[in-house]
Amino acid sequence: MASKTKAELLARHHADRDLKAKALAPVMRDLHDLSADGLIRPLDERIIAATSEALESGQTHYVDVPGIAPLRQALADYLAGAAQAAYQQANIIVTAGMQEARFLSIQLIGESYASIAVPAVAHPGVRKALGTRARHIVPLAVEAGSGYLPSVQTIGNAAETGCQLLYLESPSRLSGAVYSADEVAAINQIAQRHELAVIWDQGLAPWVAGDYVSLAAHDQEAQGVACIGEAFPGMGLASWYIGYIAAPEAWIPPMQAQKQIMSICTSTASQYGALEASQHFDAARDGQLAAMRGLREPLVALANEAGMRVVNGAAANILALKAADGQAALAKLLAAGYAAADGADFGAPDVIRLNVTHDTAQALRALA
Repeated sequence: MASKTKAELLARHHADRDLKAKALAPVMRDLHDLSADGLIRPLDERIIAATSEALESGQTHYVDVPGIAPLRQALADYLAGAAQAAYQQANIIVTAGMQEARFLSIQLIGESYASIAVPAVAHPGVRKALGTRARHIVPLAVEAGSGYLPSVQTIGNAAETGCQLLYLESPSRLSGAVYSADEVAAINQIAQRHELAVIWDQGLAPWVAGDYVSLAAHDQEAQGVACIGEAFPGMGLASWYIGYIAAPEAWIPPMQAQKQIMSICTSTASQYGALEASQHFDAARDGQLAAMRGLREPLVALANEAGMRVVNGAAANILALKAADGQAALAKLLAAGYAAADGADFGAPDVIRLNVTHDTAQALRALA
């Protein structure tokens, strides 16, 4: 490639606003960092032991491109139970983290479609994945009252205009809001009527108390929905960068081929650690969720005292707050030694997102 061509490509990439979208850390840097996607969790001794055993048994080579077969089966089993999904082992790719799952699904599934409909408010990693190449993006309008989820009508309108690929988060990565069972059924009807392909980010679903309905539950032939998320959140694996894509089998080969180029050096031993985590996930999640719910309830009152409105959300691990001046709120938190996620990075100025931890109450008091 000529130097001039390289320079032109670099200049275009440097000027791309989406590529410059903030990359949120996958895990908290310390106990005062309330901005990250994942919480600090100690590793279970059994996970450490399984990883060590894998290393000692010679699992030091490059991992199988789609991931080790037992972990792929464990993820298929998890999705069958948690999401009533019909995915099998052949439908699963283990990814090098959530951002790789976003990139591979958006770029490689997106190659088959002229446009992609994306919520106007979504994780900044979505914008980074979209910015890699020029494509027609159909923004889906959202409102704060719905937790920044696009309405069923908005989704239907996009389908009516001819858009055939849809990207949705449920729960929302900003607010934790989820679609109800009726709304998911209505989205499925739209997808069936218009032959829509859907990428469904359900990574925060484990932190939803009560019933959670995935669009994958309506796709029992595994033909039109790709689910993405983190592998067994809350088990201390956030910094290990292990995510998943569960997709129709026909969609797997191009994503697998691109993954081999991007992350061939993924550790095999860490996937055996994740496999061990899958055995203890349900029990650990139940206790963590109960603890988060107990912490979250008094935070709502503290937020009101600080003059902030809690945005509707069902995921217990995060709290989104609408402020009169989001930048001023972030500055106050920073001055008190705390970091929060800036809603502007998601597309929602004057909203801040906090992780729900034992330190969140003290952070909110700094805003009063």
